[in-house]
Amino acid sequence: MAAPLDGIDGLRRLATTCAGVRPEERCLLVTDSRADQTVVDAMSVVLRTLGAEVAVISSEPVALPGDEPPAAVRGAMGEPEVDVIFELTSIFAGSSQARRDACARGARYITVPGLSWRTLRPGGPFEADFAALGEHAQRLGARFDAASEFHLVSALGTDLRGSFEGRAGRPLWGIVDQPGGYGAPPDIEVGAAPVEGTAEGTVVVDGSLLFLSDDQLPAPVTLRFAGGELADAAGPQAHLLVDALASADDDRMTNLAEVSIGLNPFSRPGGSALELEGIVGGAHVALGNNVAYGGSVAARSHIDCALLAAELRLDGEPVDPAWAAA
Repeated sequence: MAAPLDGIDGLRRLATTCAGVRPEERCLLVTDSRADQTVVDAMSVVLRTLGAEVAVISSEPVALPGDEPPAAVRGAMGEPEVDVIFELTSIFAGSSQARRDACARGARYITVPGLSWRTLRPGGPFEADFAALGEHAQRLGARFDAASEFHLVSALGTDLRGSFEGRAGRPLWGIVDQPGGYGAPPDIEVGAAPVEGTAEGTVVVDGSLLFLSDDQLPAPVTLRFAGGELADAAGPQAHLLVDALASADDDRMTNLAEVSIGLNPFSRPGGSALELEGIVGGAHVALGNNVAYGGSVAARSHIDCALLAAELRLDGEPVDPAWAAA
């Protein structure tokens, strides 16, 4: 398949607006055997037209979202001359220690797993005003900083409560132009890691079990939490999550690791996982590792579960995700 010409502009925005790639910078594209190779190849061309040096390293996909990449990939990510790393894999690895180590040495890291030509479409999520929405995300992040309690609700029956006491908000807005920066464009979101052991209630997942299920669940999966841990999962595709947790062989994977809401007004269902996470009016929760979110649970994996429509309340007050241009 040839690269659709109308998707190239999205890749240029990813390289320039989001990653701030400059001439002579050294870019590493990390990919795997299940990723869309036409996207990887087109990204290489775009970066070279900007005057950057490009290297590509590929491996077999990791088994679970957030798993550590193979040793050869970790080694390439750790090379001191690499300025920018693009994660163009088929499955998320952005919560891995390898990613954190790369950022700690000063690399800019852009995670775009599962990137598709649909998500790169004209009028799609890469059309967002990332800078302005970044200001919006940071303003909302300050509300998370100050919040003690959260309450996530939805018309389908989501009713989840817990504590954010002492936890910083974590805004992500897709611009990664400083050394050590991390972003996940086109996802624009804000969230936090609940205090371990505090979450109680139900989450009805009607979007996707990211990187486990298809882009859209055929029927909701209902998650029940008690004492901050997943106690039960029910629904036609709940077995995908249950099997993933079992394969992780890590009791800490039942930890509720994240509660976040989407802020990208151009995101729609049916695109990549990171487009789904950014839907305005949607939310996602995650299980397992929360170290990158300010928590203390260094579980093996980080599994996101997306809701297409939900409302988040902080200390009883709804958080309005909508942004209006000045």
